[in-house]
Amino acid sequence: MRVVRWFMWVIGLAVLSGLLLFLLHPFVLPGYAWLFHKQNATKGADAIICLSGGRITRVPESLRLWNRGFAKQLFVTAEKPKNREFQKLELSHLGFAKAVTRKMDLNATWQLLPSLSGGATSTFDEAEDALALSLEKNWNRIIIVTDEFHTKRAHFAFQKIFEDSGVKVEVAGAPNEIFSIEDWWKSDRGIMAYFGETVKFPVYFFFTSEPKLVRND
Repeated sequence: MRVVRWFMWVIGLAVLSGLLLFLLHPFVLPGYAWLFHKQNATKGADAIICLSGGRITRVPESLRLWNRGFAKQLFVTAEKPKNREFQKLELSHLGFAKAVTRKMDLNATWQLLPSLSGGATSTFDEAEDALALSLEKNWNRIIIVTDEFHTKRAHFAFQKIFEDSGVKVEVAGAPNEIFSIEDWWKSDRGIMAYFGETVKFPVYFFFTSEPKLVRND
């Protein structure tokens, strides 16, 4: 009898939790998404660095920031080739940025952020590359641009690498046309984005460099 009562309590709590989540999800799920967001970019930085990955959203946002006077210099990070045999058939990060600049009819000049490892495979790699150039150029402050859902983790990784460097790192998030904080759970891409951050952020919390748990090369 006790087992039956315990089982019924568990089922009841599960149903009640599911019902509450269903009724409150318009408030709970956007709040959960906010945990992964950070926006603190201000005008007058030494450079804007567009991180690799979601170039379709990040490059235009970098250009908008440049056009509004957030920084005069624009950089894209160097990516490690995904397929050496066919890489020339695809626009590079730098080539894509230049093409978008022409499309937006802006007079902006892009530069490639030199890589210390033959191309970045993680945000930690990009942070290492950015730190090396920041120290070489005697920069005081940089702005990194990434997707909104990736801002908190990216800034966290850069803060770890830039610790005690004297260079301040700010972050700006690029909005997504398919999903937003308010409705991310309604699309496959939104679910993949925020579930991915749920898994990746704890890893970045415990590591101070690119984790060697899996191969990225």
